[in-house]
Amino acid sequence: MFRYFGRTQVGSLASMNVLQKIPTVLTVAVLVVIFGCLKRHARSARLHLWMAGWVLIFTHFFANVLEPATGPVSPFLLAVDLGSLQAAAIAFLASLSMVVDDRVKRWVLLVVAGVPSVSYAVLASYDVHARWPFIACLAFCFGGSIWFVWDVHRKPTLYVVSLTVLCTGAAAWTITAAWRGSFDEGLMAFLALGFGLPGVFLCRNYWRPSPGVITTAGGFFTWGAVFPVGMLIDRLAPTLNVPAELWNTPKLFAAFGMILIIVEDKTESIERMQREESSLNRQLERFGTITSQLLSGNPVDSLCGQIAKAITEVTNFRIAVIELDNGGHGLRIAGSSGLSAEASQELERKARYWTTDDIRDFCQRARHVGKNSFLMNATDAAKYDPLKSTRIYEHNAYWNTGDEMMIPLCSARGGYLGCIALDDPRDPEAVNPRELSSIESLAADLAVALEVKALQGQLVRSEKLAALGQLVAGVAHELNNPLTAVLGYGELLSAEVPSGPVHDRIGRVMNEGRRMKKIVENLLRFSRQSPMDRRPVCLAPLVQDVLALREYYVRTHGLKIVVDIPEDLPRVAVDEDQFKQILLNLVNNAIDAVESAGADKRVVLRAFARGNRAILEVEDNGSGFHDINRAFDPFYTTKPVGKGTGLGLSICYGIIKEHQGEIRAENLQPRGARVTVDLPVEKNRNKDSEDEGAPAGIHRPGLQPEQANH
Repeated sequence: MFRYFGRTQVGSLASMNVLQKIPTVLTVAVLVVIFGCLKRHARSARLHLWMAGWVLIFTHFFANVLEPATGPVSPFLLAVDLGSLQAAAIAFLASLSMVVDDRVKRWVLLVVAGVPSVSYAVLASYDVHARWPFIACLAFCFGGSIWFVWDVHRKPTLYVVSLTVLCTGAAAWTITAAWRGSFDEGLMAFLALGFGLPGVFLCRNYWRPSPGVITTAGGFFTWGAVFPVGMLIDRLAPTLNVPAELWNTPKLFAAFGMILIIVEDKTESIERMQREESSLNRQLERFGTITSQLLSGNPVDSLCGQIAKAITEVTNFRIAVIELDNGGHGLRIAGSSGLSAEASQELERKARYWTTDDIRDFCQRARHVGKNSFLMNATDAAKYDPLKSTRIYEHNAYWNTGDEMMIPLCSARGGYLGCIALDDPRDPEAVNPRELSSIESLAADLAVALEVKALQGQLVRSEKLAALGQLVAGVAHELNNPLTAVLGYGELLSAEVPSGPVHDRIGRVMNEGRRMKKIVENLLRFSRQSPMDRRPVCLAPLVQDVLALREYYVRTHGLKIVVDIPEDLPRVAVDEDQFKQILLNLVNNAIDAVESAGADKRVVLRAFARGNRAILEVEDNGSGFHDINRAFDPFYTTKPVGKGTGLGLSICYGIIKEHQGEIRAENLQPRGARVTVDLPVEKNRNKDSEDEGAPAGIHRPGLQPEQANH
């Protein structure tokens, strides 16, 4: 059972000779070797403490072997005997507590419970007669344990109150006994609680109806009961001889149960890995099929629903929504899974007010979880008015109630094409980079497919413009000859006919002929037949030159023109005349668009540098583009007859493409439109080129704007 409480009481092991003790020592030594081998294959704080505990138990039995069967025992050996036994109890207690994986709290528990209790055992071994060291150890141990329990749990649950009452009762009983000069009660309480509470912790924190847990818990319960039962027998029936093997049986049950727990954990880990492998194979199979369809040219929109459904079926998330840019009209829901009909309708309504700028802002403010996954807490996400989930999660470090996760769909140039929104994870702890990597790969494939679709649209438009340009070039040249004759003979007739009705009719013919000539000139520009003269120029003076042409109209119609172009903006190499044509078309287009804007008619021109590109934006607060997909189509216009031919933006498109640039149009929310021109910055700049690039500030008569209406 136990050797001593103080120096006078001798247990049943004292009467055993050395040969009788050796089998028990060898058994414990084998257990230590087994735990040492298991520790090499399953590293954890719990297993390290179990290993340390059984090493201490072996030390306890080894010291037991060295103690004489009769006569006085060395205080040192007795201190090693009782001290190692008490230290083993604290190691087992800490190993099964809920703070075992928290390094700081684990060490606090070991110090708070271990130092006073082991010190008490050492004091008892050396037969110290002073009461205050024992009382201090009891007070520190039980008081510190009560403080630690409340610091960890922080709520007065039944479990916490029960532990508090148990420790308080044990403290009151043992301190009273120590005050009276009896120290055996304190040693018995420390050992009983030290070996009994691990069974309680195991059942509460790690319970499962398995042989390992049941055997270990039963072993600890009976191991803890050995000490009070032994004390009662020693006091009530001192002549009763209980075999030593009976007292040691609980230790063996606890040891074998621990080994079973390790084996069960290892088996469960293998089964979990097999399930994860099976799940991963399903993911790869489903996602691989979808990726093949995406990259083989299948319509992207028809696959978004399949993608969302695949995500909810083979990943950790119950809800998946794919939101794509709707051509400047907010976002559109291209596919969703896991939402009710009412939730889907609400989400579609809210998505109209979200833009790709919101996606960019979300990614900048949220925290990275995976390589391209972003998680935002409920407080920060409230800014976007998201669709709220009804599922409640306990507070944890991975996912909490109201969290929002997004995987943006990014183009090769860094733009945002949309996003995949994820919600309601089945296992919050599985919200980690490894689990998200497969969804991120699928999102990257979807982004590539979307960009390919956009490039195909641009290619179709370019081919259409090229074919139309060839047609227009031939038609324009064929029209120029008869038009020249019409205008020439018209001027001769106008000079010969005196003033009157006939002269006025000839004048009208001349005006219509000149109008036709302007249209032909625009057709020639559209077909890019004119030679270019590129030079590095500053954008700000060119913008001012163009705005000067519309100054009177702006002033008399109550328009507000805002120009935000820094003076140190890098120069761009363009044909000055053609670039003025672009600016004039864009400005006229914006001015026409704000006619219906009421009292607040506003046009904004801003420019800035982004890397080695110069960006020019022309914004207005008009009604926006009616069909943004046809904005750059030639001859497409919604203006009244006679106010535009629909060649304005088409001409801009052709000129900018010839300058290795890009032009984009988008609608703004709640109203308005923006046209963005992206041009490469001049690389080789020097003083001479700067002097040559200075704009002349003269509007040449040949520049006649034609706009495509919003």
